[in-house]
Amino acid sequence: MRYLWCEDSKSGYLFWSAVIRTLYPDICVESKGSNSGLRKAVRRIASGTDQYYIIMDAAIDNPDVLRENRRLAADVAEKGNVHVISVHSFEYALLSFELLEQWVFAESDALKEQRQSYLDARALFIDMMSADAGEASGLAAFKAAFDGFESKNSEQIAAKLLFEITRNTGFETDKSRLGECFVNSCCEWDARQSDDVCGLDAHRIDANEKARLLVERSALKDAFERVEM
Repeated sequence: MRYLWCEDSKSGYLFWSAVIRTLYPDICVESKGSNSGLRKAVRRIASGTDQYYIIMDAAIDNPDVLRENRRLAADVAEKGNVHVISVHSFEYALLSFELLEQWVFAESDALKEQRQSYLDARALFIDMMSADAGEASGLAAFKAAFDGFESKNSEQIAAKLLFEITRNTGFETDKSRLGECFVNSCCEWDARQSDDVCGLDAHRIDANEKARLLVERSALKDAFERVEM
């Protein structure tokens, strides 16, 4: 058996469940509810043929997260059947998705123009995270360039950017809600109105293709390849 365990219990869990269920149907996805709950479960894993993939947020500028990641590394050091998938956060995974802007906004969409400042901030944030993984100097430069992020760590920045870019669309995502249009086949959004048009309106795709693209065209591709999923 193969298992993927995460700390997320709301929108993050829904995201991992949908993507893994589609691309890796043999993997059972379980939420352990919190960092401490996840680590306690990992410590109980015995050696054997079962394989475990562990996702814990890895925002290194958050002292609590950094401490939990160090403890997790110690917990799995001698367990050959446990593999840690290093992902900054599920929000960052979606934010890093190369087609995010093309999916959310239709061509010549006024909403896109209204959110251009957040799209510009996203581009800089992704570049910064790719270059130095959220080191203090890069975050300081980002915060100096854009208002409203001064007191936030990189995980909070990723969450805010994702929400502001997707707000009032079928992709709207925050800590408690995952945008249905990320993981469902096109136009299965329950609250869709007749005038709701996104970038996929002219070329609608199904949930399987969405899951494949979300991994292949985001930070998840390298993260999954490193553990040979």
